[in-house]
Amino acid sequence: MNTSVLSPEIVKIHDAACARGEETYVDPITGYTVLTRIAHERRGTCCGNACRHCPYEWKNVRNRGTNLLTIIIISLLALVDVAAQPQRVLCDTVMEFVPGTGQYTGQGATFFPRNVLTGPAQTARTDVPSTDPREICSIGLGGRITLGLRRRVIVDGPGADLTIFENAFFYDNDKVFAEPATIELSKDGNNWVMVPYDTLTLDGLAGLSPTRDPQANDPLTCGGTPVDIAYLGIDSVRWVRLTDVTRLILENPKSPFYDPTLSGFDLDVVRVWNSVDAAFELSVVHEPAVDVAYVGSPNTVDVSVFDIAGKITMQRRFDGGIHQLSLAELSPGCYIVMVNDGAQIQTLKVQR
Repeated sequence: MNTSVLSPEIVKIHDAACARGEETYVDPITGYTVLTRIAHERRGTCCGNACRHCPYEWKNVRNRGTNLLTIIIISLLALVDVAAQPQRVLCDTVMEFVPGTGQYTGQGATFFPRNVLTGPAQTARTDVPSTDPREICSIGLGGRITLGLRRRVIVDGPGADLTIFENAFFYDNDKVFAEPATIELSKDGNNWVMVPYDTLTLDGLAGLSPTRDPQANDPLTCGGTPVDIAYLGIDSVRWVRLTDVTRLILENPKSPFYDPTLSGFDLDVVRVWNSVDAAFELSVVHEPAVDVAYVGSPNTVDVSVFDIAGKITMQRRFDGGIHQLSLAELSPGCYIVMVNDGAQIQTLKVQR
């Protein structure tokens, strides 16, 4: 292990954890979990990931010139027990929200993002939509929202792996009031796989199936739009992106879903049926390789941006809500964004 690139504080914390026989410790700067030398020795060989406390001189690392930030980020990864029993949870983080036009219900900081992280709306039925802004957020015509899991990963299991609940309902002799959205899934936030859909029948889009039983703990009976990731050729998912395409209906008066009052996709919640513990935690800030990061929190937050040398390059304070953090003034490269809402501190690597 090369201790020359580690601070004395990190070395002290690591050595103390090893003295206690522990396989991990919590980094005091990032809050992430780091594997100790003991964990690597029990593995028995270098994993090739340039881990911070590798005792094998990184002999299986292809590029030993990896910069310090990459070393730190990689060393935060713990092993994911993919054999663990899948659990049922809700998406718990809004990674991005770009409102569209035409409808703004539930977008204010009073309700958002809590209204899309809880549910399904208990008042929703097949013929009765929920209009409560505490339960529903309208993303509007052409709007986009990306949700994720902080501490878990969606995996393929029996049947549907996740269900998207919108605000669809039956009316006028079983006609569906539908405001659809495309569904895209990603495991890394950079590469996305879209659920195929038909532009005429709209099969494959979210927002066509009413909520049938919000209390049901079964994807076959609860309603909403189910997704089985096995059909997309992917084995895990960390992000779910929904983009409103209601104009497919509004611009086609012959569509069986046509209704001139349609105003854009209304998100209730994304329920995950099959998931396992994640190797690392996501943050409320995420937007890889672009000039804008998104900060979302119901509380006032202090945001600090660090370069790879640990120097603070930017500090901002935001009131509750969704805000854009411009990174345009920064030089291209990797940065650590730290978000402090007074109750907890979260961090994430951002590529500019």
